Amino acid sequence: MSEYFDPVDKKNRPILDYFESKSWLIIDVSSSTRTSIKKSVVQLGSKMSNMIDCDNFSDALKIIETRRPHYVIGNNTINGGSTVQLFDHHLTNVPNRLGAGFFIVVDSNAIEEVALELEYDMDGIIVQPFTGSSVIDSVLQSAKTKIAPSTYINKIEEGRTSLLKGNLERAMESFQTAVKLNARPYEGFYYLGQIYTEYELEEKAISSYEESVQHNPEYFKSLNKLRSIYYNQNDFKKAYDINLSMAKKYPTPSKKIPELIRLSIINKKYEDINNYLKIYHTIRTPEVRTQTYLSAGLAILGKYFINQKETDKGIDALKGSFKFSNGKYEILKNISQSFEECEQLNILLDLFEETDLDQWPEDVQGVYFHVIHLTSKDDQMVILAGERLLSKKIKDVLIYRGLIERSIKMKRKMGSLESLVLEATRDFPDHKLEFEELLNSAQLIGQ
Repeated sequence: MSEYFDPVDKKNRPILDYFESKSWLIIDVSSSTRTSIKKSVVQLGSKMSNMIDCDNFSDALKIIETRRPHYVIGNNTINGGSTVQLFDHHLTNVPNRLGAGFFIVVDSNAIEEVALELEYDMDGIIVQPFTGSSVIDSVLQSAKTKIAPSTYINKIEEGRTSLLKGNLERAMESFQTAVKLNARPYEGFYYLGQIYTEYELEEKAISSYEESVQHNPEYFKSLNKLRSIYYNQNDFKKAYDINLSMAKKYPTPSKKIPELIRLSIINKKYEDINNYLKIYHTIRTPEVRTQTYLSAGLAILGKYFINQKETDKGIDALKGSFKFSNGKYEILKNISQSFEECEQLNILLDLFEETDLDQWPEDVQGVYFHVIHLTSKDDQMVILAGERLLSKKIKDVLIYRGLIERSIKMKRKMGSLESLVLEATRDFPDHKLEFEELLNSAQLIGQ
């Protein structure tokens, strides 16, 4: 029982009355965890007979669509998917959120899930390991405005329901009325911003989001919208300031790392950039998605340092980018360009040769071949390596370019070279002019 909630206390009667008729769906792979959550929810006045539980995505989706439970509590990781993926379905099937709620259960170190929850209209998170008290407190934190909603909250919910149904005009009327009913109507202005976005009235949307933030400088949803808009408008100063403000209050999703590095570079906040190197050195085994975002960010960082003639720092960042790339082609291609710019491709060659490339996607071989082509003095070996890749149906502009250049250098027969250019042009027609120019240069040499 929560230390903040006593079901016997008369002042909590409205809470018991509110939850008495509410139905629940509890989702977790552990039956004991599901039972624990249900026992906690009973303390709020809900009936055990109004609860159903399951351990997988498929059953949960079917329950939401057929039985439409008012409240959902589910572990982020379940059999066949994630509870997060069920949120939109619950929102559609139970649009009146004054009588509904959606919570995800996450591990204590799950910053990504916290950030994700903030981007949605989910009611909250329950952190593992949890107690009965923490479950009750999380639910009550969300429900406190739903149990006895003000006129303002009712009007916001009315507008949200209309918005979900696609009735933008009615939704706008509700939100325009709502912002007059509260001294700090930040939610109302946020939803007006959404409607203006739907109407493609970007300046009005920006004004609404900005007014929302004026009423509540920490309101995540409006801050999140503004940071995306400012960034897309190339208003990098405002985008940086918004991101800085959010970083002080909210966890930073790893997918934002490349964008944040760009903003730091553009705004000459070099002290921020050094912090990203520290992130690289402290993270040992982040999840694959985090590794990929970090890799992309470090590739940008490495290029920046190299352009600033801080080669050692650039190489350090590029090594980190390679380590966390998981064989992502575009990242590796950018890394190779940066190593080429600082004339340190032998370092990248060593990194490739120390890596089990069989664990990475096949297209990585194209970048690896490109590095071999630019570093090796053995023309015959390079040609054999490129031809071997083509025979395996691994096609890449970099492979064809290297083969053509080496063939020209070795003065191979013109007929053989013409066949190679024809094949390259067939596979990559957008590069036809480049390949033909290489052929023309060979013909001039041969004259």
